[in-house]
Amino acid sequence: MISGRFLDKTLKVDWLFLAVTLALMVCGVSLVYSATANSESVFYESFWFKQIVYFASGCLIAVGIVFLKIDWLKRISAPLYILSLVLLCVVLSSVGDVTKGAGRWIDLGIFKLQPSEFAKIAYLLTISYWLSNHPVSLYKVKTFVVPFLLFIVPFALVLKQPDLSTALVFIAVTLVGFFFAGLTLTDMFLLASPVLSVLFSHSQALIFQVLWGLLICAVVVALMRRRLPKVLTILFLAMNILAGYASSMVWNMLEPHQQKRVNTFLDPMSDPLGDGYQVLQSLTAIGSGGLTGKGFGQGSQTNLAFLPEEHTDFIFSVLGEQFGFVGCFFILVLYALFLWRASSTCKLFADPFITLITMGACTIFLFHIIVNIAMTVGLMPVTGLPLPFLSYGGSFALTCMVLVGGLLCMRYQGRRQ
Repeated sequence: MISGRFLDKTLKVDWLFLAVTLALMVCGVSLVYSATANSESVFYESFWFKQIVYFASGCLIAVGIVFLKIDWLKRISAPLYILSLVLLCVVLSSVGDVTKGAGRWIDLGIFKLQPSEFAKIAYLLTISYWLSNHPVSLYKVKTFVVPFLLFIVPFALVLKQPDLSTALVFIAVTLVGFFFAGLTLTDMFLLASPVLSVLFSHSQALIFQVLWGLLICAVVVALMRRRLPKVLTILFLAMNILAGYASSMVWNMLEPHQQKRVNTFLDPMSDPLGDGYQVLQSLTAIGSGGLTGKGFGQGSQTNLAFLPEEHTDFIFSVLGEQFGFVGCFFILVLYALFLWRASSTCKLFADPFITLITMGACTIFLFHIIVNIAMTVGLMPVTGLPLPFLSYGGSFALTCMVLVGGLLCMRYQGRRQ
């Protein structure tokens, strides 16, 4: 018979979560292989082989993280945060490797390190540790001072690279952290409203002006419902109105290539051979896949290199062309199972740190999934956010595995505090 102690340990291993993670990794390597096989000769220099190496290395790291004490993770959060800021400063110096106009990597010879990926993990640990001990409340503005300082520094450094899409990940993690640290959905809406005001008021189209007006009305209703101090009420209203009128200034703060991506998103046919080329080719690839796709390794958009960045940013388009709607649906089901099992850890323990780490990691995965897929089907501007486990990339593959290790650690070590 199995002893009670062994059974207790066995129950802590989420085999479905591990199986889904392995399935996603296998799908990722297979898609990278199918997208790049025609352009490679020596296997050990191929993208698919390197991806296997990255995943294997990440698995070793994840196994090590599983057995780390949660208290120890709390203690190293601050040093890791400081180290991440140092690396982000280094990448902005002459040491940083500039690719396509953005300095995001540090060339280590055999490996290019992307500090912003490391910063995601360090920031998640740090903000989770702080919020687990210091709940936030809109009625106590001072509770936001330290979290804001922790957020704004890495956010600004990543934005300086420039890497707007990755910088937005920090916003998503922060907002989710605030929610699980005491804010209500109404509070979250009020915090996000100035950003929505900028988005809605940027265009002169009637529909966007109407949306902005409805947003202001919703903000007024939310403020009346929460009955915040008069100073905060006036501040939120002023921020939304000023954000609306300052949208042109915010627009001018974007890099030229970021402005082009937004314009292309609104009208891909305005420059079909230029900035709209990626989106149009992606839509063509996914649409040509039909219900079941053209088959593994098949597809003109991928094989004839019409689809740019097919093994990284547009790997979902490769999936759609080769495996059609069925293949895309299968991957989405895997992602849903992955996030469901990952978030289930929160129900097992009452520790706020475990909840914040778990939901923060799920937020990073979900944000990448939504933005990347929406980008490939033309629902969002083109960004550089890769698709978890599927897109090629050393730093991001390691980030995914570190987060998986952290999720498993929260589940395995939770009862040992």
